[in-house]
Amino acid sequence: MMLGVIAAQHAGAFTLWGPLETWQTADLDYSNPAASPRYYYFYVEPGFDGRENGGPKNFGEESRLTTPIVTYGFDATFLSYFGAQGVAAVDAAMEVLNALPTSSSANLNNFLTDAAEQVNYTAQAMELLDLKSTVLWMMVEHMGLLGETHVWDLAARAHYGPPACDYEYFVINRNYDPVTYNPTAYVNGRNYNYYIWDGCSIGVDVGDSVELPLDTTEQRYSAVATGNGLQFGGFYVNITQDDMGGLKFLYSKTNYVFQSLDPEAVVGTSGSVSSFSSGSSSPWQEVATTNEITNVTTTTVTAAATVNSNFAGVFGGVGKITFVKVSYDSLLGTNFAPRIYTYSIPYVTNSQLGQLAITRIITAPDILFTAADLATETPLLADPTLARTGTFIVSPYVSPGGGTVPSTINPAMLITLNNVGPIYFAYNPDFLDYEDYAETPIFNWGTFDGSTNPPTVYPIGTSLAELEAEVVEGEGATATAGGAPVTVSPWNPVAINPTNTTTTGTGPGAGAGAGAGVGAGAGVTTGNP
Repeated sequence: MMLGVIAAQHAGAFTLWGPLETWQTADLDYSNPAASPRYYYFYVEPGFDGRENGGPKNFGEESRLTTPIVTYGFDATFLSYFGAQGVAAVDAAMEVLNALPTSSSANLNNFLTDAAEQVNYTAQAMELLDLKSTVLWMMVEHMGLLGETHVWDLAARAHYGPPACDYEYFVINRNYDPVTYNPTAYVNGRNYNYYIWDGCSIGVDVGDSVELPLDTTEQRYSAVATGNGLQFGGFYVNITQDDMGGLKFLYSKTNYVFQSLDPEAVVGTSGSVSSFSSGSSSPWQEVATTNEITNVTTTTVTAAATVNSNFAGVFGGVGKITFVKVSYDSLLGTNFAPRIYTYSIPYVTNSQLGQLAITRIITAPDILFTAADLATETPLLADPTLARTGTFIVSPYVSPGGGTVPSTINPAMLITLNNVGPIYFAYNPDFLDYEDYAETPIFNWGTFDGSTNPPTVYPIGTSLAELEAEVVEGEGATATAGGAPVTVSPWNPVAINPTNTTTTGTGPGAGAGAGAGVGAGAGVTTGNP
């Protein structure tokens, strides 16, 4: 009875992430092949990003990281375009995650279910996409979560004719309550219904079960794990209650899963490792005996890499993921001092619970931020915003019945952010010259918060005044009232999508404000909005 009361009070859930399964095909609107656009969520209802590197998983089939320490760095292309302000924005996103509690100490009631995404209306009018919030979403996904576009999914779609567009469907619910672990239609207190959209009538062989909150006055997407939830001008103040619920489940030390270690991890530590002088004391107290050893030569690293790589077994979660920035590129070349990390994770062997000592050696950052021209893709509706890699280490265990087993998320990730912008959309025959374009820029990178400080606009050196002038010209900026021309202000706080507005709410924050200043006085706030 008490469990039922707790579940009723929570009314939320999370969706697990992992490799695409054979049946998760493009005609069921999964991102297959990986990183290709999902038809409905990008072409029909354009969002920030319609691409995924995996798909939703059934309970017990989840993927997660097996290292408590994930490093990140920047190459010359990122530093040249985004500068120190861009680095600070990425750092601010990582600080939000580093400030999260461990799985064992997390209290979900300390996290927001509403208003985790706020809106800076100046940035919204400029079509600015917040760099910090974009990174925060990608990292939550990289830790193993998907969002509200997978509360309901199609498992099968079959034509039964003879009318060409007569189909029948199997609809599944892959959204799990963090208290009871039962399937549920709720995320952060929002009850999601669905309707079947099918492109057959327009000649598109794709169907999808599309999520809509039963209360149409609510913000459509709330979880940071929902890539489509971040709107232009929107910025996250923290992850939400159900984001934290998913991480709490995935990385709990009592969540035992048979999976492989990542390629850089070896079992055991050697005398060579222990003979090095340790760096600063470790912040990863829940994962015992963790140290960072710097300035290690390649020869020494090879000698220290002992015993058993590609190891698989029944592991508990690592408790918490911490993101560590490492120096990689000073604009003069890639000079990276290899790192050695030692830690232990819960391990079950011969029906006995113990701690498995692991040494992890990295010769490059796990996550590398770069920048490149992504505006040359075809078709033009392809997303020019960013590209990211994401791979999984498949478990060596094969179920005799063909069931899906958990995988390991490979910590390695290459993130490429578009560095060509602002981008405008023109088409033949109506809008072909500069005076005729009817749209504001498709997007431009920025950094902003809820203060009155002006947004930082990228590339570094671009002024907000220049972008304002382009937007005013692009909107044609005049209307008539009583026969007299009236200037139309681009600053009106109108929603990008009426079904994806951000409402104001109150709720407990997740700890004290954290983070260094970003851009023009911007910071990261993780308290009450």
